[in-house]
Formats: sequence, structure tokens, C-alpha cells
Amino acid sequence: MSIFRRIKAMITDPGKDFRERVFVVLTISGIVMGAVALLGDLIYGENILEIIILIGTVLITPITTYFGVRYRRVELAIRVISIGVAFVVMPIIFFAGGGAEGGAIPWFIFAYLYMGLVLTGWWRVCMISSFTVGVVTMFALGYQYPGLIQPHDRGHFYLDIALGVVEVGLVCVIMTWFQNLLFTQENKRAQEETRKVEDLNRSQNRFFSSMSHELRTPINSILGLNEIIIRQEDASEEILRDASNIQGAGRMLLALVNDILDFSKIEAGKMDIVPVNYSVAELVSEIVNMIWLRAEQKGLEFKVEVDPSIPAELFGDEVRIKQILVNLLNNAVKYTKEGSVTLHIEKEEIKGDQILLMISVIDTGMGIKQDDIPYLFNAFQRVDEENNARIEGTGLGLSIVKQLVDMMDGKVSVNSVYSQGSTFVVTLWQRIARFDSVGEINITGTVGMNKGNRYQVSFTAPDARILIVDDNEMNLEVEKKLLIGTEISVDTALSGEEALSRTAALRYDLILMDHLMPEMDGITCMQQIRKQVEGYNNHVPIIVLTANAGSENRELYSNSGFDGYLVKPVSGHQLEEAVLSHLPAAKVNRADSLEKTKLQLNASGSYSRKIPVSVTSSTACDLPAAILEDLQIDVLPFNIGVDGRTYRDAIEAGTEELIRYAEAGMQMSVYPPTQEQLEKFFGQELKKAHNLIYITVSGAMGEEYRRATAAARAYGNVWVYDSEGSSASVGWLVLTAYRMSTQGKSPEAIIGELDRIKAGLRCSFVTDGSYFRQRRATADVGKYNLIRLLSIRPIIGLKNGRYRIRRFVFGEQEQCFEKFIDQAFPLFANPDPDLILVVYVDLTEQEREMIRNRILRHVTFRNIAFLKASGAFALNCGPGSLGL
Repeated sequence: MSIFRRIKAMITDPGKDFRERVFVVLTISGIVMGAVALLGDLIYGENILEIIILIGTVLITPITTYFGVRYRRVELAIRVISIGVAFVVMPIIFFAGGGAEGGAIPWFIFAYLYMGLVLTGWWRVCMISSFTVGVVTMFALGYQYPGLIQPHDRGHFYLDIALGVVEVGLVCVIMTWFQNLLFTQENKRAQEETRKVEDLNRSQNRFFSSMSHELRTPINSILGLNEIIIRQEDASEEILRDASNIQGAGRMLLALVNDILDFSKIEAGKMDIVPVNYSVAELVSEIVNMIWLRAEQKGLEFKVEVDPSIPAELFGDEVRIKQILVNLLNNAVKYTKEGSVTLHIEKEEIKGDQILLMISVIDTGMGIKQDDIPYLFNAFQRVDEENNARIEGTGLGLSIVKQLVDMMDGKVSVNSVYSQGSTFVVTLWQRIARFDSVGEINITGTVGMNKGNRYQVSFTAPDARILIVDDNEMNLEVEKKLLIGTEISVDTALSGEEALSRTAALRYDLILMDHLMPEMDGITCMQQIRKQVEGYNNHVPIIVLTANAGSENRELYSNSGFDGYLVKPVSGHQLEEAVLSHLPAAKVNRADSLEKTKLQLNASGSYSRKIPVSVTSSTACDLPAAILEDLQIDVLPFNIGVDGRTYRDAIEAGTEELIRYAEAGMQMSVYPPTQEQLEKFFGQELKKAHNLIYITVSGAMGEEYRRATAAARAYGNVWVYDSEGSSASVGWLVLTAYRMSTQGKSPEAIIGELDRIKAGLRCSFVTDGSYFRQRRATADVGKYNLIRLLSIRPIIGLKNGRYRIRRFVFGEQEQCFEKFIDQAFPLFANPDPDLILVVYVDLTEQEREMIRNRILRHVTFRNIAFLKASGAFALNCGPGSLGL
């Protein structure tokens, strides 16, 4: 192969690095044009120094390029050539070749082009910057010191500059040609790749369609024939038991096939979201009728709560939404042994013609361990295998739910307390197709059984005639036998041609048509029937009975003109319902002898809207019961230990009672709610709210904050906030957060405002020194007696979330209160005159009035609120304690 062919093969090889190919093209172009410039210099007698440097360039550059490419040191070759051109070749050509009146000027442009195309990163920046400085310097020196320049006469200047323009111009032409060459190559490659992708897409679509059809078809035969066995009046109990087990295993196999096919389609990017207009009431009713019997058979209560103000008709992928909800509800029923399963649907917000639906599936099942929640939506991941070993499943269901929700730009989350239940929340934006409200949704459903739990047909139609078209003889046999009890005359056809022959001779009341058949598919056959000249069946309902599931196929069949849609495998009940809905009413005799399992639900009547944010705390918040009840703020009691028994603060043990026991010398302790109590409390609160903020006393003073944080990990929508203060601070922050929650603020906005307010809060209290000391020490009775004898009372404040004794006051209780108030207010720089909270333990009305007057001497507060301290505060600080 000649050198030229090798070069061409190298620069057109798409496997080579693009920058390496550009380097070779530019270098060769520069060498060729440099040789032309050398020839011109020799012809019109250019300066000998310029001729020497051009000879060196023409010889050294190709050698450097060859070794760089040959030994894979292209980067080094590029840098060496760039440095040589910028700081050796160009300065010599400039000064020896006439300066600004020589042929070097166009070559400066080439040098910039060369470095800009072949260098990268910091090398490009540094080289171009340095070269620019060099160019400016050369022109400045040429201007200031003309003697440095080898001058050209006018004729020589025009020859030199013309040759330089032509040379650099030809380099630009070559680069343009090369760019067009690369573009043409890449365009051809892109077209070829596009063709391959399209072929692959078609192959994958054919594969998924074929797999769905080929797998569902035999399952349809298995389940259908097995159902016929179950219907036999003379079948023994053993046969019925075995057949029921086969039916269950078949349904499980079908579920696995569906999950695997759906997961494969999603992974291959073949799962499409197909939005249509759908009725909210019909969607809910259909889902409920699919789930409620399973729940009832397990003895579970099935609750449905739907916001009646949701628009009646929405625009979205109804099939995928059903798939998501059925999957979540099936899991809820599967993993719940007793209690209830709840489907809760409400609107979160409406923007123009868009609505944000919030759908919750709540169960009282076994719950999910916190360590397992991060892996819950992973494919093939089954959590808590030890307890779930007897429950069938692949671990694909929740992964499919997550991916479908993501495809619809929604969100799915889970809150769960192990052994107490789980809540899955799906939020989806849907377009509003009809703005009138859905109102009350009354759901009814029945399943007919005779006294022996044997199937009994829901109707008979001896005068009706239907045609079933399917290329699979087994399917035809199954579907025909499933309808035997209805007394309908059933004709069958194994192909489209046979179906056309039958419809040309007879009139049918209904036609069931398979889709994928050889020679003539179901859609073509249906269209031919509609156009038959005889006209016997031009307007007869035709239902597609197919093994091809999916929303894209449903849309295909709807657009093709089918009157209904049934997916194999189909049960006798489903087949009867479909046939019954399309037969003429005059030919139908409904069965009245059935014992029916009935469903009667009013989905809107049981609905109660969840509030956006619930604000809660413990009884340590020191807010009066009347305020908590009026604002409907729930609080969790602290625990009070008395002689080995535990009581709930403010419920089983009041503050006055605890003080009396403490003064009587009883051993008592106070400790925050346990993690289990907090988890249960959070779960109860989240039944009425979408988000929860729980405010604790300072995390540095006890275990409440740590336990609450650990409990909140069971939920994705619980915020635990450290007040870094005493109980009075907690009460203040609770009221602030509650006010903001009623204004519709988000949890993040509320937390941000609490941070701002907390930075300005000042809290301190004065207490009985001997009692306070005794609560925090284990011995030294002498110190207790000394403090009591001297009437020492410490003033205690909070710093970095911890108690700090600021100073001591002495004297009678009233005097100490006055000193405490006088000393406290300098600490409250520029207090807000709107409100001050006064927390007290065991004070008389007269003492509280004195405290009020003393406070007003410092600041004229518009509101002074006296709050009786919680049992936790009272036990820690003792009688006669006062906090501001």
C-alpha cells in the first residue's frame, strides 16, 4: 500500500482518535504548504535564515509526527511541534521575512488554528496565551526597533504576502474538506445505527408481543380447563382440592409472567405511557372489585376513602395507574394477617388544568424493617426473607411500581413501623378532562356461588348465537366449555377466512376475535366483517379476546374499532360479564338463585381530608390542656416512674399529685417516651396528616430528641426538631409552628422560621436549690441541708442546649422571685412586647399577681401568659419554680 493510501486510510478510520486524525491532517497540510513557501523563497531570493528554518521545519515536523503516531506518543508530538511553531519558527519568519510587510502574517493565523484544534486543556490555554503575548511582543519590537526586521521591497512584499495567503487559504480548504468527509462518514454511521436501532425496536416489540401471546395462551388453556373441572357437579372433594391448588398455582404463574414481561419491557425502554380520558369513579370501582374479595377471604376490613371534590374525569394512563394500585393493594392484602387495608385518594393541589393526586395504600400488616426500606424498590429484592418465606413473589412488583411512577413523573414513598403496618404514598400529576366533581362514589360488587361453593352461571341465553375466532383449538375448546352453562349456541372458527365464511352465511349476536392469527389477523378480519356485502354482521359487537396485554395494545384495539377488550387468560366470570354486556337484553334470562357475596361501599362517605402538616410535641411543651384541645394539637406523654410503676404524664399523673409525692419522699423518675411509643404516635398522627413536625426539648438534656430521630426513620415525612431549650421554649415553638401550618406553609418553610425564632428566644428559671441539687446528685445530705438553711435559689439558664447556673439569689421565695425577674430582663435584649410566657410550679394566685406586676415594671407586655408546668418540669425543678 502506498504512503498516500496509508495516510488516507489513517485519517478516514473512524476507529482512530478524532484529535489524532486532525493532528495528522493539519501537520501534513502545514508541511506541504511549508514546502511551497520554501520553493517560493528560493525562487525570489528570500533571507537565508528564513530558508534554513523552513528547511528544518519541512524535515523535522514529519519525522516528529511519524514517531508520535508510530509509538503512540501523539500528545508529546503535538506539544513539541506547537512549541517549535510558536516560539521558534514564527519569530524567525517574522523578523527574517519582512515583519508586518512579509508573508509571515497569514501564517500567524495558521499557528492559532493549529494550536486551537490539536491542543486540549491547560496546554491549549497556556500555549495560546503565551503565543498571543509573543505576537504582541514581536509587533512591538518591530515597531520600536525597525533594525531588527529584514526589510522587503514593494514587489517582494506583494509576492510574499500573496503566497502566504494562498498557502494558509489552501490549508483552510483542506480542513473544510476533511470536516465534510468526517460529517459524511458520521452521517452514514448514524443512519446505519438508526436503522439497526429501529430493527432492534421492531424485533423487541415482536418479541414482547410474541412472548405475551405464547405464554398466556397455554396458561389460558390450563386455567380454563381447570375451572371446568372445578365446576363439575360429580367431582370428589379431593379432585376439587387439587383443582383449586392448580388454579392458585396458575394464577401465581400468570402474575410472575406479567411481572417479568413488564420488567423486561421497562428495562428495554419499550414500556410506553399511553394517556387517555378516564373516569375516576370507574377506575376506583374497578380496582376495588378486583381486591375486596381477596381481603374479605382473609378476614380483613377493606376501606376506600376518595375525596369527593376530585374532578370526575382525568387524562392519564389509566391502565398503568390501575397496575400500580392493584400491585400495592395486592401486597397490602398479602402481607396483612389481620386488621385492615385502606385505599385513600385525595387531591393535593390544582394548577390550571393539572391536578396533583395523592394516593395512599395503608395496611396494618407486618411492616418493614428500617434496614430494608432503602432496598424496597430494587428489582428481585425480597426483604425480611425469614418472615416472608411462605409468601410468594419475585420481588419485581414494587420495582415495577417505582419505574412506572417515575415514567409518569410521579413520586412513590413508604412509611412503615415494623410489626405495625405500612403506608405507601404515590403522587401523580394528571390533566383534568372534566372539572365537575366526582362526588359520592357508591361501589357495588357480587360474586355468585351456590350452596356448595360451586360456580353457577349468572344468566342463560338459549336463543343467542355467538362466534369465537381463534387459531388455537385448545383455546376454542376452553372458551366454548366456559359458556356451556349459559346455553348460548357457540360456533368456532380457526382462521380469519373461516370466520368470514361463517359471518357471510349466519347472523351472530356477538363475535369474540383473537388478534394474532396467521395469514389474516384479528384486526383485518374484523374490518372485513364490517364491510361484507351480505351485511349480516356489519354492526354486530366484536370483542377482541387476546393474550396481548398492555395499554398500547388496548389503544390499538380501541382505535381499530373493536367493541370490547378481554385479556387471556380469562375466567368464566369475566367471559360471562363481557358476553352479557353485549347480548340483546331480550335474549337474556338472569339467574336469581345465586347466593351472592356482596360489596357495598360509599368511597366518599368515609373520606376525611388529611391536613398538610401536623405539629406535635410531648407533654413537656407546658401548653395548657385547653389550648391543646382547642387547637387540636396532640402531645405524647412523658413517662413518670413511681416505686417501680410507670404512669403517663398529664393523663395518669397530674403535676400537683407528683409534687405531693415528691415532698413525701417517694422515689420518682421522669423520662421521655420510648422509641416504640414515638413510632406508634407518629403513625397515628400521619393518619390525619401528610407531614409531621415533632418538637422536642433540648437534645443535650435528655434522650427525647435521639429517640424521636430514631423513630422518625420509619417514616419519610416526619421532621424532628430540637428546640435546644426548656419546656417553655418548646411550647412557644409549637404555637409558632402550628400558626404557620394553618397558613399552608411547607415543613421546610416552618423549620426555617423556627430556626430564626429559636435564635432570639431567651429562657431562664429559678428553683429551690436544695431540691434541684438533690435531683442531680446521689449523696451529700449536708449540702442539701445547708442550701435549704440558707434559702439559696439558683437562677438557671440554657446555653448550647444545656442547663447552666448563672447566679444565686437568697431570701424568701417572694424576694427571690423579684430578684430573678430583675436580673432576668437585662438578658432579654429588646424583648418582643407582644407576649411573655411564665411557667410555674405550685404558686398561689397572689404570687402570680405579684409576678405579673414585677414583670410590667420592666416591659409593658400586651400579653402575659401563665402556664402550669408539666409533670416532667415539676419533677425536675420542684415546687416554687418559676420560668420566663
